[in-house]
Amino acid sequence: MVRNASQSVVRISDRNPHFLQYKGLEILLITSAEHYGAVINKKFDFIRYLDTLAEYGLNYTRIYPGAIVEPIGYWKAEDMLSPGEDVIVPWARSDVPGYIGGGNKFDLSRWDPEYFDRLDLFLREAEKRDIIVEICFFNCMQKKYWEWSPLHRDANIQSVGECDNVAFQTLDDEALVREQLKYIEKIIVETNGFNNIIYEFVDEPTTVLTPSNKAYAWIERQIETAVETERKLAKKHLLAQQLELGVNFSDDDRIGLVVTQYIGLSWRQVGGIPALDNCYCFDKPIELNETAYVGSWIKETDDLFSITRLEAWEFMIGGGAGFNQLNGFYTVSNPSGENTANRKLLTGLRNLRAFMESFDFVKMTRDTETIKKVSIGANVQMSSEKGRQYAIYMHHSFPVLSGKSYYEPAHGKYQPVLTLMLERGSYAVTFIEPETMNVLRETSVNCDGRAIELDCPSYALDLAIRIVAR
Repeated sequence: MVRNASQSVVRISDRNPHFLQYKGLEILLITSAEHYGAVINKKFDFIRYLDTLAEYGLNYTRIYPGAIVEPIGYWKAEDMLSPGEDVIVPWARSDVPGYIGGGNKFDLSRWDPEYFDRLDLFLREAEKRDIIVEICFFNCMQKKYWEWSPLHRDANIQSVGECDNVAFQTLDDEALVREQLKYIEKIIVETNGFNNIIYEFVDEPTTVLTPSNKAYAWIERQIETAVETERKLAKKHLLAQQLELGVNFSDDDRIGLVVTQYIGLSWRQVGGIPALDNCYCFDKPIELNETAYVGSWIKETDDLFSITRLEAWEFMIGGGAGFNQLNGFYTVSNPSGENTANRKLLTGLRNLRAFMESFDFVKMTRDTETIKKVSIGANVQMSSEKGRQYAIYMHHSFPVLSGKSYYEPAHGKYQPVLTLMLERGSYAVTFIEPETMNVLRETSVNCDGRAIELDCPSYALDLAIRIVAR
C-alpha cells in the first residue's frame, strides 16, 4: 500500500490515485514557476511573484532550499539560482572570508535563523494563496557550480565536501552524507506544520553520469531519513522522486508522486508522454515538473507561447497530475515576470486549467483506446470517463530532443477526421481553439457502439475537443 500523506496536507486523492487532493478537494497542479531560487535569493520579492501566480489561477511552485547554488550568469545574466553574495541558505555564515560567491564561508555547525524565517514566510504566503510548494532537496551537481555549494570543502569552515561533483550524489563521502541528511532532517522539522508542501529528494540524480546504482542508494538513504524524521512529527507529507533511466522509484510505496521532466527521453531523463505511457500503471500522480527554460533557452523572439502550450496541454489532458513550466522571466529586478510574452504564457496555462476543470476530471483516467485513427499525422492525447466525458487534445509539431528538449511547432492548415469508439449514447461535442479558448464549432453525435467518424473544423496548430454525454 502506498504511504499516503496525512489528511490535512496535499495528498493522493481518495477517489482517483492519479490526482492530488488538498483541503478535501481534488486539484490539478498547473504553473509557470521561477527557477527554484525564491527563498535562497535574498533580494527576490517573492510576495509579488506569488501574487502573479495567484492572479492567473496558478497553484504550484518549486524551490531548492540551499544545497544548490549556481554561478552568476550560468544560464542567463539574471538567474534566480545565482544570487552571488545575496545567497541565504540554512547554514549560518562564519567569520572566515572566502566564499566564492562573495562574503564569508559557511559554518555547517550552525543554522541561520534569518533563513528559516524567510522560508517560513514564503510557505505561509504561498499557503494563503493556495499555492503548493515542492521542496526539492538536491539537484544534479554540475562541475561548474559544485564549488558554489555551501557543502563544498572550500565553501565551509569544516572543509566538508572533499569529493568531486559526481561523488556528491553518492554515499562515498561519509562526512558529506552526514551533513546532507542533517540538512534534510532540519528542513523537514522546520516545515512540518505546513499543509501546502511536498518533499522531493533529487532532481536529475544521474545527469552528471553518477552511476545509477550509487545514486539510487543515496536517494534510498534520504527517503529513510525523511520517513524516520516524520515518524516523530505531527504530519506526514507526500514524498516525491524524479524518474530517470536507471533511477526509478515509481514502484516504491514510500514515494507517492512520480516526478518527470521534459517531453521525452533526453539527458537520461524520462518525461512527458513517454513517462505517462510507462508509469501510469503504478496508479500514482505523475507530474511534468520542468520544461525548456523560457527566457533562457526559449527566447521571446521564438514561438514561445506555442512551444509552452503544446507540452502543457498534451501532458495534462493525457492524464498528468501537475505541470510546471520553467520560467526565467521572474527575476530580482522583475519579480512579477511582467512582460507581454509572459502574460500570454500565463493566460494559456489559466486556459488549460479552465478547460480541465470544465470536466468532472477526478472521474477521468488516461485513455489510449477510444481514438482508433486520425486521418492525418498528429500528436493526440486523451482522458475520459467512458460513456460520460472525454477530453481530447491534438497538435502538430516535431520534438527537439538533442540538447534542449521541446516541441518545434508546425503551423499550417489542418482539418483531420477522428475515428472514435465511444460508448452507446448521445453526446455534445465542442471544438475549442486552445490559444484563445474560442469555440470553433459545436455539434452532437449519436453512437450505437460502433466506430464513428468525427470531422474537425479547420485550425492552425492545435485543437481541444470536449465530448460530454447528454
